[in-house]
Amino acid sequence: MIHLTQLGRRALTLLALMLAAGACDGTNPNEPLAGADEALVIADPIADVAAAPMAVSLASSTFRGGIPFGVFHLPKEQYGTTYNGSLGNIYPAYLLDYLETARRTGTKVMLSLPGSERNFVNADGTFSMAKWKKQVDRFKGVNFSSYIKDGTIIGHYIMDEPHDPANWAGKTVSPATVDELARYSKSIWPDMPTIVRSWPKYLKGHQFKYLDAAWAQYSERFGSPSEFIRSNVSDAKASGLALVIGMNQLAGGSSRGLRGFEPGKYAMAASELESWGNTLLADSYPCAFISWKYDAEYMTRADIKSVMTKLSQKARNRSAKSCRARAGAPVVEEQPPAGATGAIKLNVTGRSEAQLHRMTLTWSGARTNTVDVYRNGSMIKTTENDQRYVNLRRFRGGSSGATYRYMVCDRGTTRCSSQVTVTIK
Repeated sequence: MIHLTQLGRRALTLLALMLAAGACDGTNPNEPLAGADEALVIADPIADVAAAPMAVSLASSTFRGGIPFGVFHLPKEQYGTTYNGSLGNIYPAYLLDYLETARRTGTKVMLSLPGSERNFVNADGTFSMAKWKKQVDRFKGVNFSSYIKDGTIIGHYIMDEPHDPANWAGKTVSPATVDELARYSKSIWPDMPTIVRSWPKYLKGHQFKYLDAAWAQYSERFGSPSEFIRSNVSDAKASGLALVIGMNQLAGGSSRGLRGFEPGKYAMAASELESWGNTLLADSYPCAFISWKYDAEYMTRADIKSVMTKLSQKARNRSAKSCRARAGAPVVEEQPPAGATGAIKLNVTGRSEAQLHRMTLTWSGARTNTVDVYRNGSMIKTTENDQRYVNLRRFRGGSSGATYRYMVCDRGTTRCSSQVTVTIK
């Protein structure tokens, strides 16, 4: 759980920094939902798509290479200095300004769209998927697709510590539920990687279809940092997930660390920060290094600033990579069922109308009462087997050139049609 710093001698400084950053660790649950008119789409959630297929860049135009290195809630004024990575919890109205600052300064950011977990728990403290989706839905009306495409956005930070029952009134959030949150995110923003702050060990054993990356954050109590990174990389690869790493710099130090930043805890001393950070960064697998969290007094200490500069340079010497699933790991590809393709006959037509791509699917030969519809390798809908389904997608920019691949299967089986490709002309 992300703990709030106690109000004290640093309260006014922290408040000023949060206002400057245009965001705080939390969102207003009473804020009206953005994009309410999206309800016009009854067949499939509308998501921004490129009018023509575009490769996702591993770096924004001014990013200087390596993997993103930074902290939670880094003030925008420090983007592109020692730090070129951060995690932000931003109101929809401020999101584009936030992202444009990141792009202009060569910084990559992770977005926490659902915000603070207190906004998506039930009255008894257990996790509420309905409230989580409502939080995410606020961003449907904001078009930030270009920042996904150029790599300014590292990914969508969908949840913090689902494995910790203390966060969720004594109950964990299952890996299957985590994958459903990732699926929902990708139904709106198909190209944005999905990331959960949970050790890969907790996620092992579930075959993820939509989650892209796990996140392991080091504290001294976890023992050897070399064993920590070795085991987390191994577990991430076993699940076909990318891996974000970082350190609990404010509360994860040893008893030889620094007092005064978190009640009853020690912040990492400069020597600990340097030794442990170098060990974690020695492994080439992680796709980002984001630590908890920004504190002006801690990070302006001369000894801490010196170490951060060294670690930042080491992160920039790493090979750039995306935080998408299977970043360097051999796993089963996310494809529609193989099996008896061609058993169902499918026809797809498409056209552009009023900033929508309308694809009409008709089929014959399906045997189950409902069928599974796949688009571009992912299942998007289970619908009645009435031999017709209309899929709507919003586009930005020119209306031509988008290509879609569809397949229809008997519900829950590998008895499918061949893939049919349609290009909007």
